[in-house]
Amino acid sequence: MLIFCQLKTIGDDIIMKIILTFFWIAIGAALLWFFAENLDQHVNIYLFTRTYENVNLVTVIFISTLLGLLLGALIMTLRIIKEKARSAGLKKEIKQLNKKIEKLNAKLQSLNEELATLKEAKANADAAKLPSGDAPQSKPET
Repeated sequence: MLIFCQLKTIGDDIIMKIILTFFWIAIGAALLWFFAENLDQHVNIYLFTRTYENVNLVTVIFISTLLGLLLGALIMTLRIIKEKARSAGLKKEIKQLNKKIEKLNAKLQSLNEELATLKEAKANADAAKLPSGDAPQSKPET
């Protein structure tokens, strides 16, 4: 419990790094054990029209794993590139929409100013229609 509390104060980032390090050490140890168990095993490989006889199983597993990792990395890289391009397109669209919003806000502000001017002009026109000493009368309450 004390160790856990101390690790918690160190930071979650460091804890995750420690856990990840132990995970990869365990994977490496398992691979070494698996390779050691199969070191004396040999297999025949029939690849399309070619035949490879008496190939060490550890070599086959290693090459297969390496090719799988490379293929996975290639696919992941292509997806990342695709998503970055999509993200860039969306950022460009956001900028265009923000500019459009700014233009519409400016137009709205000018229309509000024009409306205020028209209201003021109407009030002045109504005041000019009244005789000079008369103020608008309100209806008596009943």
